Amino acid sequence: MRQVEVPFVVYWGDADPAELIFYPNVFRYVMQAEHALFRGLGYTLQTMRELGVVNPRVHVEADYRKPLWVHDRGVCRLWVSKIGRSSLRLDFALVKDGEEEPAVTGHLVQVFVDARTMRPVPVPEELRRALEADEY
Repeated sequence: MRQVEVPFVVYWGDADPAELIFYPNVFRYVMQAEHALFRGLGYTLQTMRELGVVNPRVHVEADYRKPLWVHDRGVCRLWVSKIGRSSLRLDFALVKDGEEEPAVTGHLVQVFVDARTMRPVPVPEELRRALEADEY
């Protein structure tokens, strides 16, 4: 299934007073990778609106395994791990440059819903096929 890698830098404004990454900023890096995944497949917010669907996140989870400090650089790897009838699970890992073990791992689940009723709908078939492809 599809995956992307997006570089990140922990800037001073991304950190708490102890110079460790402030936890919500991990999800900002993940959202950038998620954006790259969907954009790479030709799906933007406008495309989704045209299809009449939105895909809110219904679950997010992260495990902080190693510290990320101000000035650390690395990549956020994000990959499709499961496609359900109306849901999509994306797993992620933030890996510092020069290291093999991730500093942060986790996943998020989104559900495709009708933009007007907010009721679940199937993942659009064309998007499903693109997410299932092994091409990068």
